[in-house]
Amino acid sequence: MSVNTRLLSDPYSSLNTSQCNNQDVYDFNFVQVTSLAWFNKFLIWEGGIAFNVVYWSIVLLFSFAVIHFLRWKFRWRFLTRRFDGQVEPCTKRSSSWGLSIDEELVGKDGATYLWFQVRQMIAYTWILMISIVLIVVHRYGDKQGLVKTLNSTTLYNIGVNGIHCVFCLTVLVILDREMYKHGRHRGIRSFASPSIADRVCNRRWLMIGGLPRSVTVDSLFDYLKNRFDSKGIGRENIHFVYDLNRLWPVKENLKWLREIKRTLLTTGPQQIQNRFWECFSTKEAAGTDVRSPGSDDALQFYSQMEKTLLAKRDDMMNNLKFVGLAFIGFDCPTEAKATKSGVKRLQRSTWFGKDKEGGDREFRPSMWTIGYAPPGSQINWPKLQQRRPLWKKLAISLAMMVIYFGYIAVMAAPGYIVQSFQLVGEGSDEISLTWQLLILPSLASFFTRRLTDFVTKIGQYRHQTTLSSIELEHGSFLSCAIIVNTASGVLMNHARLEFLISYLLKWITSQSEAEHAVWRQNYRLSFDFTSNYAELTTNFGLTMLIFIIFPVLGVISWICSIVRFLSDRAAMMDMYAVSQTSPELHRQPVNMALTLVIFSPLVLLGYRIIQLGPNTVRHLVESTFLAPLCVAILYALYLIHAFVRFHWPKFALLRRLFGCIDDDVDDEESDTVDSPSLIQHEYDPLAEIRKEETSHMTV
Repeated sequence: MSVNTRLLSDPYSSLNTSQCNNQDVYDFNFVQVTSLAWFNKFLIWEGGIAFNVVYWSIVLLFSFAVIHFLRWKFRWRFLTRRFDGQVEPCTKRSSSWGLSIDEELVGKDGATYLWFQVRQMIAYTWILMISIVLIVVHRYGDKQGLVKTLNSTTLYNIGVNGIHCVFCLTVLVILDREMYKHGRHRGIRSFASPSIADRVCNRRWLMIGGLPRSVTVDSLFDYLKNRFDSKGIGRENIHFVYDLNRLWPVKENLKWLREIKRTLLTTGPQQIQNRFWECFSTKEAAGTDVRSPGSDDALQFYSQMEKTLLAKRDDMMNNLKFVGLAFIGFDCPTEAKATKSGVKRLQRSTWFGKDKEGGDREFRPSMWTIGYAPPGSQINWPKLQQRRPLWKKLAISLAMMVIYFGYIAVMAAPGYIVQSFQLVGEGSDEISLTWQLLILPSLASFFTRRLTDFVTKIGQYRHQTTLSSIELEHGSFLSCAIIVNTASGVLMNHARLEFLISYLLKWITSQSEAEHAVWRQNYRLSFDFTSNYAELTTNFGLTMLIFIIFPVLGVISWICSIVRFLSDRAAMMDMYAVSQTSPELHRQPVNMALTLVIFSPLVLLGYRIIQLGPNTVRHLVESTFLAPLCVAILYALYLIHAFVRFHWPKFALLRRLFGCIDDDVDDEESDTVDSPSLIQHEYDPLAEIRKEETSHMTV
């Protein structure tokens, strides 16, 4: 297949610009699509932005109308209940689409996530005002001819001038101020608020990593007592961490089976139900032969499964692998601090990690990572595994670089990729355009979410005469990407599709009514902070990448940020359980947002370099080149300064060089907050498992 070039025309193709002295006149040619019928024109108008706005608005309105009708007509519980794993539903309700944030309903982490969106919306509001000014300024440029449309409101229509650089600095100042307020309000230490203490630790416990696998509790206890004169410790307060990645699912399944058995004891005897594929299988399951439907007692069946899991769990607990991490408890924080300072002094006096003494060679203290232990509630025990070897770290880093490069390539040049794979045909009838621009983009958006497919721009191609990797078409594409990301995210949340899919899978695989009932009562839907933060950060990065060239994107992003906030707030209050996440996760989006702002001056600088072409060196002293260059340098200096301020407590050698610290002073004491509570077996999950087993046996 090939592109139908008859639909493309170039009004500037007859002009000879080789001898043109003013390179800012004919640098970026704009090619309009030949006018088609009203239906075709609607589908491709303005690069698909208007189409996506109208289409997704209709889809969302129709979907919510259907959901509310089903709630009113049938009162299905799965459409109204909150999946928090509680039998009794939460009685406290709130206006789903209001603007207030109820921390009691969404939890502390949920409120922090929503407040981050509020701060982003304030920054987007300023971007909106800047975009409106740029739209007016660009619209009255003289490169695009007499016919002025929304496509004329791009940087190509006017060229770089001082106002763009001023607006770039304005966005940085506004975002830095809002992220600083966010850090002060929610207690987040970030690039914008490095002076805030958010390290909640238990200063009675030390966490030591990098221990050799041959170390035992007794040998580590004796080494700390003899080498560092540690006081206030006991052998019973040294807990090694083991790889629980395989044990944890067995523990959860065992807990699940016991809950089913308790339900069976209250509901009476039930018959086991074979899953449909087991009727044709001869494979043994859970230590018993495959049963014919209704032949076995459910209580006996689950008791047999419990015995099998108990034997499997005990075998795993006896063959756990040490991951090189230990938690050591002290009688008071002063004794823990003395041991921590002694280890760090030894590390500072050891060159290149070479331990000279006999005991040091065995325990390798120069390779330790030591610090106060975080609260046990913030530790994800199944994820604590052995350190990866260097080759595996390099392989993972290389794979991530390839993934990021592919993502950026697709987002920066979708038209080129589509044409390279010969995905554009010559069909221009209503059926072909409906498939290419309506049905196909809709299917792609539901399955990709993050990487809105380039088919949203199918049928809209313009003749390119420059080497720029950021064209008008890409601005339209990024606008469509943000629209579809936001709309599909709203739809996926409020349609409760995740619950419906899980419900159908459980209905197919459950083997008794009691098992299905326990699943329905205990189903808990946690909010995925990681993926949602990633989507917010991605949309913000795309906005910073192109809004200064294509200011329409600023308007689109402002609207989408409001819709996304209202949707997430309603979903967290009405559907998701109160969810928790690590404090580190709240810090990363703030740092990423501040870093991504540098895209705007870099785009201006790159645009001007492409404009000047081979004469770039000759025009280095021009204001249109120096202005974006100076702004980009200021951005880079700001990021370097923010990075150094944020990591300043870790730069012990640099601080000693400037005379800022003393070796006997604890480097991290100034930004450490004591954990508010102490939990039994907080750092010994194996003891907690044994305690649960003992409690079950006594019931």
